[in-house]
Amino acid sequence: MDSLTFQPIFSSPMMLVIAAVAVLMLFVGPSFAKIEFRQRMTLSLLRLGVLGMAFLALLRPGCVDKVEQNQAGVLIVSMDVSRSMDLPHIEDNSTRWNAVKEVIRANQSRFDQLAEKQIEVKFYQFDNELLQLETENGVVQLPEEPTGSETDIGTPMLDALLGVRDRRLLAMVLLSDGVQNVLDPDIEMVDAVNTLNDMESPLIAVPLGTAVGSGQLADVAITSFAEQMVVNKNSDLNALATLVARGYTNQDIKVDLVISDGSTETVVASDLVRPSSGYEEMNVRLKYRPTEPGEYRISVRAVPMEGEVAIRNNSLDGFLTVRDKGMRVLLLAGSLGWEQRALRDSLPALDFVDMQFRPLYTPRADVRDRQWPVRDLAEDFADETRYDVYILCNVDSRALWNKREKSGPLAELAEAVRGGKGLLMLGGTHSFGAGGYADTPLADLLPVEMKASETQPFEADILKELHIDRPIKLVPSRDHFLTRISDTGSSKDVWRELPPLVGANRLVPKKAATVAVFLESDDEAKYPILISSNVGGRVLAFAGDSTWRWRMNDKRKEFDQFWRQLVLYLAFWDSKNDQNLTIDLTKRRFTPNSRIRFGVNVRTATGDFVPGVDFKAILQQPNGTQEKIAIVPNGEGYRCEMNRELVGDSGLHRIVIEATKDGNFVGRGEREFVVLDRDKEKANPAANPQQMARLASQTADYGGVAIQPEQLSELLDDYIANPPIKKIEIPTSWRLGEKMTDASLFLGVFVLLLGVEWGLRKKWGLV
Repeated sequence: MDSLTFQPIFSSPMMLVIAAVAVLMLFVGPSFAKIEFRQRMTLSLLRLGVLGMAFLALLRPGCVDKVEQNQAGVLIVSMDVSRSMDLPHIEDNSTRWNAVKEVIRANQSRFDQLAEKQIEVKFYQFDNELLQLETENGVVQLPEEPTGSETDIGTPMLDALLGVRDRRLLAMVLLSDGVQNVLDPDIEMVDAVNTLNDMESPLIAVPLGTAVGSGQLADVAITSFAEQMVVNKNSDLNALATLVARGYTNQDIKVDLVISDGSTETVVASDLVRPSSGYEEMNVRLKYRPTEPGEYRISVRAVPMEGEVAIRNNSLDGFLTVRDKGMRVLLLAGSLGWEQRALRDSLPALDFVDMQFRPLYTPRADVRDRQWPVRDLAEDFADETRYDVYILCNVDSRALWNKREKSGPLAELAEAVRGGKGLLMLGGTHSFGAGGYADTPLADLLPVEMKASETQPFEADILKELHIDRPIKLVPSRDHFLTRISDTGSSKDVWRELPPLVGANRLVPKKAATVAVFLESDDEAKYPILISSNVGGRVLAFAGDSTWRWRMNDKRKEFDQFWRQLVLYLAFWDSKNDQNLTIDLTKRRFTPNSRIRFGVNVRTATGDFVPGVDFKAILQQPNGTQEKIAIVPNGEGYRCEMNRELVGDSGLHRIVIEATKDGNFVGRGEREFVVLDRDKEKANPAANPQQMARLASQTADYGGVAIQPEQLSELLDDYIANPPIKKIEIPTSWRLGEKMTDASLFLGVFVLLLGVEWGLRKKWGLV
């Protein structure tokens, strides 16, 4: 017994009082009869025993003891099963996966000996998820081939550690090429390694594959190319791509621009590039002038070079829309701010955008009622052939709407948007609720909540509660065509590198199925900044008005890309649809077996949602096979999520949807996308052993190290020869009355003493 403890029911003073009263009661005898001294002593001893047991129950004694035991250890062996493990490991072109299987096979007997030493070996495989491998007769069952879709090292590592957090972890052995391809992992690698440090356990990194600069790799890759492009017929298209060359110093590499109309492919432009070093990243610009309108598949392809290991990364596909006329945009501005100036400079630079600018500056108070609303704009809004997209930049609603008369051009603008035109409202002191739009025809179309009480008075201080008055960094809240402003790097990282907005309107998104938030502030508040809805036409609410700062800080490319995508999205220039049915699939490039979701909107000519629609929807696959796909209701719209198996083959896929209601034709839409014949797991043949070494070095205090595959046997032999078995003390406790046996025995003795005492008193005539 290590220690004796008590848990008294009463406080110490109360226990002393009870004990004193109990002792005094021992001296109380019967007043009606006399007993002998021997009898008195017998009864006193019995009563003393009863009182002692009662007092013991009040004290609730217990004890704590410690038992020394051997603590069993666990060793984790985690293996990368992503498709990159099919790439070469060393000079003889043996694959990385073959190297993994050889390591496991060569050390199978050692794993068995570890089990005999009370060291459990747990085997896992991982790509972007973790899976424990089964063993049969002590032999781990490895998959025949590595088929994982993408590599995430950090998240599976942490999952494996959490599975043994109540065990003594000797080490984690990680077999991988060190290349992480998942763009936005749930757990970063450094965080997972920090957990290992907290457990005081080492990471044994076993890097596989050959690194860049080793002289053993030669590769050409097209790493970036626009996903969608729009150009007018008979206008020049400047197709810009990025090419990365390894191991082809001073050699000519031919790059082709290929156009496909679905039946034939034509090389329309070519160029030769010549890298001057062993590793070089260079831009390739190919010019092409299309003559026929339509939608085409466009590809940039580098002709394979001698000695290339991975050729799937030699091409990258996109889509080209050739228009027979330009996009018409009307920009209405209520102030001479920097934002409208930047838009007027950027958007017309695109050869397919025809932008008209109309200032609506606030008149003096004495003439405001005569000049507003601007009635002649009603004709521009009502003519469906005049404009495709309308942009309101800090325009007060009173410039376009008379609240007393309930009249003004906003009525025509609302009908135009319901009929399929695009609308964008930018932030400002007279935008959204501050601009008085809560009581206008746009109130039902804008995707934000507004109140009439929010209206900003003219010639008055700014209502600060309607604005976020501080710098705001932006970050995408979801991956979407609207937020993809770079073809390289993490989308969130690209956004975080942009200068912050100087402020923004404080917006509250409507709670509706057709409303979605795409940008938000990069802080705990997560203020919504870019919000969309579909009301027949597409509507965007952008809370900021200072993206011009991007251009002023060497981020013009990102600025132009962002606004270009916004107007393309608003004008439906990314799909083949009629005005009644639209397919909302903004991403156009996918890897095999990707999860593909898209929305379908069915509206009347006035923009009203059409419920109860029957769909005939098919997916046309590259081999000519047609598969039915299901369209289901989703609020004021419809949606589809295709089975991954339907997009397993690379090539051009086409979605074709026809809608009917009560047997009557409603609308038809088409949407094309491409499943890339490239695999990001195999796009880069280079391994990253340096990253594996860095991860291991973070646990160097506990023995973390990077080793070659053949060195693993030495480490296991050391564990076998000197098993790190640790003695631990397991505390055990006992408390009177907590177990049924203890309580029953105690109660039995207590009742027995009382019974004997009462029996003797009755025998001696004392009761």
